[in-house]
Amino acid sequence: MSSAPAANPEVVSSQPSEAEPLLGRAGAASQRDDAPFWRNFFLGTGFLAQIGLLVLISTVWTSIFSLPFGLFTLHPLFNSISIWFIVESVLLLQPTRTPHQKVKGAIVHSILIGISLLLSAGAGVVIVLNKIRVKHAHFDSPHAVLGLIVYVLIVAQTVVGFAQFYTPRVFGSVEKAKAIYKYHRIAGYTIQLLLIATLLAASRTTFALGPLNLKTWKVAIGSVLVLLGIFPRIKKEKLGLRHR
Repeated sequence: MSSAPAANPEVVSSQPSEAEPLLGRAGAASQRDDAPFWRNFFLGTGFLAQIGLLVLISTVWTSIFSLPFGLFTLHPLFNSISIWFIVESVLLLQPTRTPHQKVKGAIVHSILIGISLLLSAGAGVVIVLNKIRVKHAHFDSPHAVLGLIVYVLIVAQTVVGFAQFYTPRVFGSVEKAKAIYKYHRIAGYTIQLLLIATLLAASRTTFALGPLNLKTWKVAIGSVLVLLGIFPRIKKEKLGLRHR
């Protein structure tokens, strides 16, 4: 009597257990070898971030375009698009697994971040010029202070990230540049939290509560969805919290 064939371990491991979370385990979203990069935007909880972005963008744009177009309009417009590029760049890179995927993902990630940096710079210049035009005080609200901090951090993060990937020798060697990748990732996630805090603070400014009529609860819902889409996909090993 022949024995039963051994079960294929790959098949067994692919079957979710009853204890498996509906959206998958934390950090489990990984790009398949044959999968197109665009799927990374939706893997695991990624679709929640996409819904959150849609809520945020539609909320901000509905408010700003309800008023006559002016110099100030460019500030929330540029900032909202910048946040969109930042979130998408992270969602794209998070699930990469193989060296080829990581390199390709890092290139696209850097392009998207570069665009977001230009948009953030434009938003910063616009708000300064607008305040000078209307003779309004600078840094007179939590939103303004947080905004300045985020702008500075985005510039620093972009410069360091660019150097790590494209000119690693400035750190002494490629190995030394790779050794601080985890700090770059931690800083990136921290900046995203600060971006959300800045956006929420923006919804509580006098102008937002008045003429702009920006609804804080809508901003909060969109923000929570974005965070729920990004943070459960964090791979702890990429932050140096555990070994593979």
